[in-house]
Amino acid sequence: MTVPATQGIGIADFKAAMRALPAQVAVISAQAGDLRIAMTATAVTSLSAEPAQLLICVHKMARPAAVIRDAGAFAVNLVSSAQMAVANQCALPALTPEQRFEQGTWTRSDSLGQPLLDGALVNFDCRLVSQAEHGTHYVFVGLIEAVRFAQGKPLLYHDASYREVGPRLDALHLEWDSATRGF
Repeated sequence: MTVPATQGIGIADFKAAMRALPAQVAVISAQAGDLRIAMTATAVTSLSAEPAQLLICVHKMARPAAVIRDAGAFAVNLVSSAQMAVANQCALPALTPEQRFEQGTWTRSDSLGQPLLDGALVNFDCRLVSQAEHGTHYVFVGLIEAVRFAQGKPLLYHDASYREVGPRLDALHLEWDSATRGF
């Protein structure tokens, strides 16, 4: 069921609240023909394990939205803390699409031909299976066709700055891992 949108809270309160939500930094990339683009984002989340899908949110006016639709595919690259320069580069709005690839090493995926950031903690190569318009953004759903893994610490974004993951606070003393294996 779709409920009509109401005004809700103001944009200032929304932004202040979202600053309190720590998130993994990702670089979303896509290539359609000779045009490739990348953008830094935190609006990435798992959607379904069967089939394996994730969703991303991209502003309707952002250049990557058109490239993702044209390609019918996209990649999500979970950035490591050692790749902060890549995240910064892909976040700069004034750059040309190709300038966004001047940081880091990029290769095209075998399955869908999308740009993958080498050394990212995880690369998700996704086939676009649906899109919906919500407010200022498109929500794109991707079927995960392939993944690639690397080692490192995740780069997080919280309170308008980059962060690293600190020491674990749960499993060391509470045996959380063994209690939740079936979860």
